[in-house]
Amino acid sequence: MNVYGFDPAPGDVGDPDAPARQGEQLVAQLEAAQDDLAKIVGTGKGPSKHVAVSVDHEGRVLDVTFDARAMRLTSRDLADEVLAAIGEAVTDAERQTIEMLREAIPGYDPVAARAELERALAGWA
Repeated sequence: MNVYGFDPAPGDVGDPDAPARQGEQLVAQLEAAQDDLAKIVGTGKGPSKHVAVSVDHEGRVLDVTFDARAMRLTSRDLADEVLAAIGEAVTDAERQTIEMLREAIPGYDPVAARAELERALAGWA
């Protein structure tokens, strides 16, 4: 099984249309997953818990919330809190995305998928 959940056996000519059907099935799974991806919201808080952030599945910031005590922080500390909260929210969104893709695509391996993408992109350079 490869990174995307299917792997034709080498030299298997029993069904020459099988790879096309598998490709169509993968596209259908990815299209169905696209709707679920749009619903992912990652959340995170700064170390002091005075700053909360939410991001979408691509890491775009959707919301930043400060509690009353956040306003007592220095500007540098507040900036650090915001950056830490964003980092935590992005990590949460990535975790949810990987979990959703594993459920949607049997056999999906995010590490192998990233490595395969990096190899493909290196070929374009």
